[in-house]
Amino acid sequence: MPRLISATYHPNIEVAEFICEDGRHLLRSGGTLPWRINNPGDLTARKVDGVPAPRKAKGYIGVATTRSGRTFLIFPDEGAGREELKANLKRLHGDRTISEAIPVYAPKKENDTEKYIRDLLKTSGIPAGRKIGECSDAELEKIVNSIAEIEGFHANAGTRKETWIAVSRINATDGSQPLPGAEIVLQRGDREETVKSDAAGRFPPVIHPADNSAVHVKVADPKSRKAVTVGTIQGDVGKDFNLLAKFKRWKGVAGSEKINSSTHGQRKPMSYVVQPGDSLWKIAQLYRTSVEAIREGNGRGHDRIYPGEVLLIVGSGKTKPDPRPSTAPPAMATAKPLAASAPASPAVPSRPKAVSPPPPPVPTGIRSSDSERSKEGEGKVLALINPVPGRAPWMSIAIAEAKIRHGKTEEVLEAEIDYHVEIGDGSKFLSQRAWCAAFANWCLLKAGYPVDNMGFWDRRATLGRAHGFYEMDEGRKMRNPIFVELEKPIYGAIALATRRNGHGYHVGFAYGKAGEKNLILLGGNQDDRIKFSPFNMDAERVVQVIEKSGKRSQKIVKSKSYLKYFVPVSYYEQAKRDLASPGLESMDVDALNKTIGVPPEKKGKKPEPRTN
Repeated sequence: MPRLISATYHPNIEVAEFICEDGRHLLRSGGTLPWRINNPGDLTARKVDGVPAPRKAKGYIGVATTRSGRTFLIFPDEGAGREELKANLKRLHGDRTISEAIPVYAPKKENDTEKYIRDLLKTSGIPAGRKIGECSDAELEKIVNSIAEIEGFHANAGTRKETWIAVSRINATDGSQPLPGAEIVLQRGDREETVKSDAAGRFPPVIHPADNSAVHVKVADPKSRKAVTVGTIQGDVGKDFNLLAKFKRWKGVAGSEKINSSTHGQRKPMSYVVQPGDSLWKIAQLYRTSVEAIREGNGRGHDRIYPGEVLLIVGSGKTKPDPRPSTAPPAMATAKPLAASAPASPAVPSRPKAVSPPPPPVPTGIRSSDSERSKEGEGKVLALINPVPGRAPWMSIAIAEAKIRHGKTEEVLEAEIDYHVEIGDGSKFLSQRAWCAAFANWCLLKAGYPVDNMGFWDRRATLGRAHGFYEMDEGRKMRNPIFVELEKPIYGAIALATRRNGHGYHVGFAYGKAGEKNLILLGGNQDDRIKFSPFNMDAERVVQVIEKSGKRSQKIVKSKSYLKYFVPVSYYEQAKRDLASPGLESMDVDALNKTIGVPPEKKGKKPEPRTN
């Protein structure tokens, strides 16, 4: 069976959804909860401040929150669940007998503890006086088998149902950013359907037909305007397909595949999402091409790049002569927007406030096409990758959206797209209600990260509230388990602007620093548009005071507002690695905004977003 790399649980319909490494989705329903989530021991996830935080548990790929609010670990298979159950028994109950361990393992408020002990001793055959840590491997297997039986892992077998779904996605791009509003025709048998790409260049997901028949992808020929087939989607495995339009002319479709670094000769076209600290020189050396080739392939006459930007990588597999020194990158080579430095992450902080499940493997930031570019740039298939790989995958979507909207104010923007409607938070009209949270959730959703806590009673409205990233409800003070808090910012962190009373009122994505105290956020509803803006980071600040005696002294006061930082639970393992990277570098806010078509702020004007 292919490896399952992440999982979520839908308590409203009692379905566990697993994502396979080949892109397929597995839906498990029926049976019992332990079976659906491959958790024979019904192991729960320890919580810290309301957030799942199992410190030592291993092997799990997600957490399941039930209708009752309890949170359990999800494992990729029964074997992984059994191994963690064994480890849990040794780690937490090794010095206890079964009679001493079960009141802790299965407390009275949730179980009939006395019956649990009797049944476990009877079915396992373990002597009542033997400590669990003294049991042999064979005896421990008997204990695990008995616990699985008592917890109901094998019950209701006749109702179990597993459904595999192959889903492919198609993305439109011009080689540097996604293309919204592009049209393709999907032909299934004799039926044709015309679909358009959204603001992130993504077409609706294509579900593979159950009979394994082909879905033909067609685009309009630039000369005849007739629909011609450029690719086919078929088979049991979903893929990411990508259409490249050069000068608005479609060139083709192909599926993504892994890079083979040992391949020589003519290399396939690729696209690369610029990461913090990158440079054209570094990218050229890494992929055996030249700075000039990258500049030419992307139609630019400068070396300036910035994190989240998408570059087309073309050229031969052999390194081309480069006049730049080979020992170190040039001064202007770092990933900078105009004259500003690229952001990276801060030095290693103290332990983040919560631990979360491990995420799917983080993409490398690059994929290849299945075809080659013709010398004339005409006729042959040309393709790209999934446009959102690398660190903080949602950032390339946020930046692409900012470039597409080109500084339009909300009154103009809402006629093109309403982020409230897109995420379904129950609101409408950007000009009538704060939309920073809706924009942030939209970007996360487009990057494939869950944003909707299905088990929360007010989940729809929470999607549109800035404080929803931290607390799902102000009055009840319920922590949002979908996100985990960090103590310091990293590139792409969800930064929550917070009042001194603890209320979160605005949200954006961390991008760089503006001086020592301010963090630059890329967000919606900043000056009524999508743009870069500086926000104060520190909860406290030092002020100079003059005492009655005339002596000057310093006083620490609470800031009017400051920032909190969050990442999706499934991104936490990568976030820990990001925290070990160099700090976020200082940037010029006006220069950043210029790259996305936003005019500089007028002097003396410091707009503040509407409160969510």
